[in-house]
Amino acid sequence: MKLYFYAFTFLSLFLTQIICAQDFNKLDAVNLKADKTDLKTFRVDSLGSKSIQSNDGIILTPVLNRIPGVVMQQGALNTNRITIRGIGARSQFSTNRLKLYFGNVPLTNANGVSVLDDVDLNAIGHINIIKGPKSSQYGANLGGHMILQPNEAKDEKVMLGASGGSFDRFQLNFGTHQKLGKTNIQAYANHIQSNEFRDNMEYERQNLSLFSQTALNEGLTLKNMVLATRLKAFIPSSLSEDDFLNNPESAAQNWFASAGFESYEKIFLASTFEYEFGNGFNWRTSLFFSHRDGFEPRPFDILDEKETGYGLRTQLDYKTFLNDKPLNLNTGFEVQVDDYSASNYNNLYQNTPERESIQGDLVNAFEQDRLRLFAFAEANYRMLPKVNLALGLNLNFAEYNTTDLFTEDGLDQSGNLSYVPRLLPDLNIHYNFSESLDVFANYSIGIAVPGIDESLDEDGFFNPDLNTSFGQNYELGVIYRPADSGLNLQFNIFQMNVEDLIVARRVEEDRFVGINAGATRHLGVEVMLGYGRKISEEFRFDLNANLALNQFEFTDFVDAGTDYTGNAIPAIPDYDAHFNIDLFYRDKWSLLINTEWFGAMPLDDANSDFTEAYELLNLQLNHFINVFDTNSQLTFGVNNIFDINYPASVLPNAVGFGGRPARFYYPGMPRQFYFRVLMNVGG
Repeated sequence: MKLYFYAFTFLSLFLTQIICAQDFNKLDAVNLKADKTDLKTFRVDSLGSKSIQSNDGIILTPVLNRIPGVVMQQGALNTNRITIRGIGARSQFSTNRLKLYFGNVPLTNANGVSVLDDVDLNAIGHINIIKGPKSSQYGANLGGHMILQPNEAKDEKVMLGASGGSFDRFQLNFGTHQKLGKTNIQAYANHIQSNEFRDNMEYERQNLSLFSQTALNEGLTLKNMVLATRLKAFIPSSLSEDDFLNNPESAAQNWFASAGFESYEKIFLASTFEYEFGNGFNWRTSLFFSHRDGFEPRPFDILDEKETGYGLRTQLDYKTFLNDKPLNLNTGFEVQVDDYSASNYNNLYQNTPERESIQGDLVNAFEQDRLRLFAFAEANYRMLPKVNLALGLNLNFAEYNTTDLFTEDGLDQSGNLSYVPRLLPDLNIHYNFSESLDVFANYSIGIAVPGIDESLDEDGFFNPDLNTSFGQNYELGVIYRPADSGLNLQFNIFQMNVEDLIVARRVEEDRFVGINAGATRHLGVEVMLGYGRKISEEFRFDLNANLALNQFEFTDFVDAGTDYTGNAIPAIPDYDAHFNIDLFYRDKWSLLINTEWFGAMPLDDANSDFTEAYELLNLQLNHFINVFDTNSQLTFGVNNIFDINYPASVLPNAVGFGGRPARFYYPGMPRQFYFRVLMNVGG
């Protein structure tokens, strides 16, 4: 069935919903932030703007890693992978098992790939992270969900910033909040460039972010968003163990010789309508569009690609009372369609003494249509004064079509594939023992749909035997917050049993295929501790510590006749811990001390080799200045103070080709210094 038929069907449903909703009357404004609802039944981990900016303002990796259960590996500024509770660890070069949103709008494309780098960190007010498939309304993804929110534009102001650091790293950014009649406008511009510490690692990126919010009339609000990105980043690629240990600043020889890089221009547009009816109804709908034009010279070929995506998300909320107890209901759907085209050319870099790529003959060309959609319904009920109960249902569907445009090789790889939808339940219970103690529990089933590249077999045809992954998640958590103590303690224990986990098998230097890994068990314990105290009239401190203990293993996995049952899933540390203490003096000075501990990671399914455990120490000193109508912040920081050589990311199950050793390692940044100046005028 054609992709556009589904889009037309859901658009018709959307229009019908608008027509039916006209009978309702208006009511007072409702707080729509799910993490702040009075009926919250599961914990949402949040990062505020202060935390987001508590590094160099360029890399979010050490900040996200402070959340237990979240591991972000950063091989380069443009090469990272985010995993949550071990889901997504087998992705090779990107994040593909969680759903990324900006407000009500999905940034993850219809192929399931999320690129956090396309968002300027200065434009983010806070980040909410839902670990695991505990939210039906965001798609019940196995890995979870990451929801970005823009800064709150309360006052008119202008923000200017500049930073510099080791390896010629430089950043210049601008932001403004303005009010024009009934419209609030936020605008951010950002330029980043760096030579980095490895060969063939030069990097340059520009971001432009625009947000507006207009009160059209009573109860009706229009929000618009524009995200534009321009990137050119050279690729050093991964290293063998010998080069990682003895020559970490080098690039892989073939990537260096071809001066391989990726470049693209991307624009993302979205409009969201929020309308408050009477009788407790609230409706919001987002329309979004994106276009990406990319070019990537690689040692094995040159890729020229274009991707155009569009979609719709709509949600109807209803707040009422049942037996004099609050009841929240919501239902909706989300549909995304991508039109993707790519051409591959021979790379003739070996025919020239210069370090460059040279485009040769066309060797492959194809077009793809990708569709992902899901529908959801949730009910949240305070069944007893201290007990909240939430039930959700989610239905996912995906379909891919490929048209082979290069048949000169005598092989037509055109085809289509769809994944049968399945109803996914989600049950959350929250019990408030006292003002200081809360307990919550979750049972949910999540989904991981293969991306279109994973869905192909070794010959380039769709693989009908590849199954969608499903996982049953069990979780129990305790939150302890004694009144007026400054203490916040949270403890979680979880187990996710996954059937048909999708893993990547490398079949060529540039190509991976997806296979199902039988069954896996993701068992873990997470602890978060927060404590703040005023030492004197002049001094205070905030302390945050977290710990994640991971036992993620194959419980039934035989691949090519080899039994990996009982082995640990590669590319995830067996533990990670973080300790941060922020010392304040007269609200004019602050000193942040951050330490990170990461356990050993298996490099392959056989667990034949492991990385070494490592520890990092980072420092940041801030000085806050208020002069006239401005407030400024001066920051000096040092990351990796002891200059540890550590694996910032690994490539699981790497294979050596042409007699060369396998390249598993992306070395982390050595000791680096940075300096930042931020100035706010007004506000």
